Amino acid sequence: MIDVEAELKILENSVRDIITFVLTKQFGSNWLDRLKISPDRISRWRERQTIEEARLKGNTLEARLIYYSDFYDLRNIIDKHWDNGFIEVFLDKKTVTLFLEEAEKLRDPNAHRRELFEYQKHLIKGISGELRTRIMKYRGKKENPDDFFPVVEAVTDSLGNNISNSVYAQSIQSGKIMKVGDTVEIIAYSTDPLGGEIEYSINRIGKRSWTQDNKTIITFEKADIGRCCDIQIMVRSKRDFHAYSDFDDYIQIRYVVLPE
Repeated sequence: MIDVEAELKILENSVRDIITFVLTKQFGSNWLDRLKISPDRISRWRERQTIEEARLKGNTLEARLIYYSDFYDLRNIIDKHWDNGFIEVFLDKKTVTLFLEEAEKLRDPNAHRRELFEYQKHLIKGISGELRTRIMKYRGKKENPDDFFPVVEAVTDSLGNNISNSVYAQSIQSGKIMKVGDTVEIIAYSTDPLGGEIEYSINRIGKRSWTQDNKTIITFEKADIGRCCDIQIMVRSKRDFHAYSDFDDYIQIRYVVLPE
């Protein structure tokens, strides 16, 4: 089963991340001031950021402004800054433009909860896979630690908690209280910049269970009762070296668990 929303979110954030990487390399930390797009678009990002901060007060939110942009903005930035480094990432301008246009078109029906046809779902997955692979190959040029070690791209659970483009060791508080016997499904996403396989461990702190399956169902037990039942989502490559001892990246979700 293809999770369309997850595929689109991961694709959006992967493109946002590579835009940040490429333009920071080209223009420095103030690259937003050099963008060849309408100031109205950036104002719109700031409005969205303000709205989200008010709506989700107290939660950990993405601070980078580019993460409040649309597919349209991403396509526009890549188009106008093609010679500032994106030619090295995506190689063919017509292809990446077409793919982002198609993703943008398919994003709208999904956003309004209109069911997509199966071929459209497979198209989204194919576009996401192709563009993320091009990004991965570019990042695999071994110029900094991100070129070697996989990171947690995104995590979602069946309660509606989401983390996209997380920072290392990021922790979020689940907004729903659990009881003993309740279950939650957690799904993690990652890509190895060197093209290898990824292993995941989704478990309580202190427990690791490495597998290539990126999803796990957690059933809360009596031992989990309390304010801090932390579930760690860890990733690692299958290589002999890692970013941190025997793993490459992790985040965690904190759940409050009460008796039945």
